[in-house]
Amino acid sequence: MAARVSDSLLRFLTSGKFENPRDDAVMDEIVRYIIFNVALIIGALFLISFGISVILAGAVTRGIVDLLMGFMCIVVIFLLRTRIPFLVTGLILLIPFGLLCVIWVMSGGERGFAGLWIYVYPPIVIFTLGLYAGSILSVMVLIGTIIVTVIPGLADFNYFLPMIFRLVGVYILVLVLTVVTEQSRMFKDRWVGRLTAALRAERDEIAVMKDNLKTGVFLMDKGCIIQPAYSKSLEGILGDNELQGKKFTDFLASSVKAKERDTLEDYFNMIINRSFDAAMLEEINPIVEFIYISERQDSEKTLRSSFAAVDRGKNRYILGTLEDITAEKLLKQQLEEEEGKREEEMRAFFQVIHVDPKVFSDFIEDTDYEFNRINSILKNKDLGAQEAMVDIYQSVHAIKSNALILGLENFSGRLHTLESGIKRVRDKDEISFEDVLHVTVELEKIMKETDKFREIIDRLQSFKKGFGENRRQDRYVLVETLSKACEKAALALNKKAQFVVEDLDGIVLEHGPRRIIKEVLTQLVRNAVYHGLEDPEERAMLGKGAEGKIELSIKYDNNEAHIKLSDDGKGLDFEKIRRKAESLNLLQNPSDAGDESHLSQVIFAPGFSTADAADMHAGRGIGLNLVQERVQDLHGSIELQSEPGKGTVFSIYIPLELKSKSGKAS
Repeated sequence: MAARVSDSLLRFLTSGKFENPRDDAVMDEIVRYIIFNVALIIGALFLISFGISVILAGAVTRGIVDLLMGFMCIVVIFLLRTRIPFLVTGLILLIPFGLLCVIWVMSGGERGFAGLWIYVYPPIVIFTLGLYAGSILSVMVLIGTIIVTVIPGLADFNYFLPMIFRLVGVYILVLVLTVVTEQSRMFKDRWVGRLTAALRAERDEIAVMKDNLKTGVFLMDKGCIIQPAYSKSLEGILGDNELQGKKFTDFLASSVKAKERDTLEDYFNMIINRSFDAAMLEEINPIVEFIYISERQDSEKTLRSSFAAVDRGKNRYILGTLEDITAEKLLKQQLEEEEGKREEEMRAFFQVIHVDPKVFSDFIEDTDYEFNRINSILKNKDLGAQEAMVDIYQSVHAIKSNALILGLENFSGRLHTLESGIKRVRDKDEISFEDVLHVTVELEKIMKETDKFREIIDRLQSFKKGFGENRRQDRYVLVETLSKACEKAALALNKKAQFVVEDLDGIVLEHGPRRIIKEVLTQLVRNAVYHGLEDPEERAMLGKGAEGKIELSIKYDNNEAHIKLSDDGKGLDFEKIRRKAESLNLLQNPSDAGDESHLSQVIFAPGFSTADAADMHAGRGIGLNLVQERVQDLHGSIELQSEPGKGTVFSIYIPLELKSKSGKAS
């Protein structure tokens, strides 16, 4: 009610000319209307009162003049509410009022006291009409006053010279003070206007920046209540269009745990109290980067935040900023992935570049062979899941062994991980479709890695086979591969080993199963280094040379390939084999525990290994099992001889019937 009365009074005093009487842009005009209206109301009351009192005292003429001026004030009050310009309306009243003031000076009523009205003229006319129009009218009234007081006979009252000086002097003083006051007010208004315009422009710029700023900026009090002034982008970041008055920590209910929210509120209290310097508070921010879960938008974002204390008057607030860095994090992740791919390609390139192209091409061929074998296994519907996993396990192990020989650590590491996964699936009582699918997907990834190696080797050198050099090439690749297998295994196990080829019949390599022979010998060489050869210190204690020796011989005789691989190591530890076999329930009869020939065959069982722990090189019981499977596939046989302290000999016999040019067996 009081506010409504105040607005009505303000509209009356401004003559109803302004839609918003509190508008700063037209405040100067508003003030003039208010001053003029107030002056007219007070003047009308005084003049009508004076007119009536003067008429009752007998001065009818003077009383009528006062009444006319009073009623003119009322008329002007109504004229102010018309479309007549303010200056015209003011002149209609103030020019006659100036003449009246001069007449009052000339009449000198009550021994000159009536002339005192001229002192109110400069403030009224200057404050109402402005400095220039008001000053002109004031000077004209001053001139009229001087004329009627100086020229004898014009005034009804005889003004003495000292009185004239005092009357005119005081008027001039009032006029000068009024002019100075108005000028100062005008100067102040211009200065305030410029400052207001600058502040308004700055405010508009800040508003535009605030509305277009991608970072959410906001203030909150010590209770974490969000204040009205916040950037528009904060609504999009937090997923709420009405943030004012809501508690900031409530928005984090799904993003941080309850205990973490308590810690966060303690952190905000430290900011409010300025418990530490700004750098320290920024460093201990518990949500400097966090995953924000918006329940309304049903989305996750990565946000970055910062908080600082700001003072506004007597109150202290927390200035917070929130920035959505989801796209930035995603881009960074993509760049890191791309960088990782490039680094991986470079590592693969440098690994391949040090390998002989012929050896590496042979590795690619063998790998393709194993993958084709795996595909055949997966397509074979008659094969049980358990049996399929065993066969796939062998192929993956063969690829890993070849990769280790060539020093492809990353590739062999992935194969080792895949091998572990296949082993877990293989050991299950029931293998599900999802288990097989997972293995298939991982195999697909490994195959893509192989394609990368193929591209690299194609760029390095185009490998071509010539008929005339097949035998020499096969010999070179086999010897190089087995030498590297021996070298890599020895280096990994801190052992010293020498690989020696005693005899190598090219007929076997040219006409025999070259790939399987290489795969079998690779497993046997690595097995010899791991299980057969002793450490240099142990060999020295036994009177042996520090460097162990592995010898290979491949001969063709009587339609049969005879492959012999021997080492000068410690031989088979039958007691250790017996204990391991018993733990795996591989001994069916008690008498088998003391039969060395039977124990010699146990080492070929799947999953059998005397190693204490499995690693990249051995311990999973797959190597010798793979050897036996491959030899049996070729209808071959394996003989094993071992002598404690002197070494072990593997003799492999594979049927190999050569054909004459006519197609008949020779």
